[in-house]
Amino acid sequence: MQSGKNLVVITDLDGTLLDHYTYRFTAARPALDLLAKLDIPLILNSSKTAAELLSIRETLNNHHPFIIENGGGIYLPKGDDYEVIALGTPREDFLPVVSRLKNDLQLKFRGFSDMTDEELSEYTGLSQQESHNARKRDFTEPLLWQDNETSLRTFSVELAKHGLQATQGGRFIHISGITDKGKSVAWLRDYYKRLLNNSIYVIALGDSPNDIEMLNNADFAIVIRSPVHEPLLIKKDNLLVSEHFGPEGWNESINLCLEKLNII
Repeated sequence: MQSGKNLVVITDLDGTLLDHYTYRFTAARPALDLLAKLDIPLILNSSKTAAELLSIRETLNNHHPFIIENGGGIYLPKGDDYEVIALGTPREDFLPVVSRLKNDLQLKFRGFSDMTDEELSEYTGLSQQESHNARKRDFTEPLLWQDNETSLRTFSVELAKHGLQATQGGRFIHISGITDKGKSVAWLRDYYKRLLNNSIYVIALGDSPNDIEMLNNADFAIVIRSPVHEPLLIKKDNLLVSEHFGPEGWNESINLCLEKLNII
């Protein structure tokens, strides 16, 4: 591969492009600038909300499509607005199920819908405005899990009976319909294939279990090491595991990947 013309990079944010503790991406700036120079689209694929990603995209000067809430929705820029592709189950439809199961199974957890902006800020270190944006959910309900693993397995079994799932993220358990980051990657691959009238080569980067399907659906998977858990175990021919954590590992891995593909 000699050109970046049909290459798309899709990345997780927290713990991957953004530092797990500070949410900063400074160490990744050289690789971000390189992708922009090569005109390679950078797609943000996160558990974050549309409000959060719109703010982060502005900071990154990113103008490409983005994926919200673990694949729940895809935002396609259309002039000054967006076309929204809904892949997930609306949160308002399943919150009553989550509440009922919590009571029936006597589970210990707190969802974002149970917290105030101030409480979420205390736990995450986000500003109150950032916490407000994080709570503006359409397709997922993150839970601060305060129970044991056995209870989580039981909860997951009961959720599945209602067409729902519990997915482990970097900090929270995310409740959603049966969708994931991988399905949104497949959708965007087809979108870019139609847009460019050519096959697409996808590089994906992630660090948490909710990134596994995204990595499996990529042509080249990059696992970013985490300071809080062991690196993901992915079986794939085209695979890199970063030496460093977060944005430093992101910067290192993008450069190494592009070298392997003979793009730089």
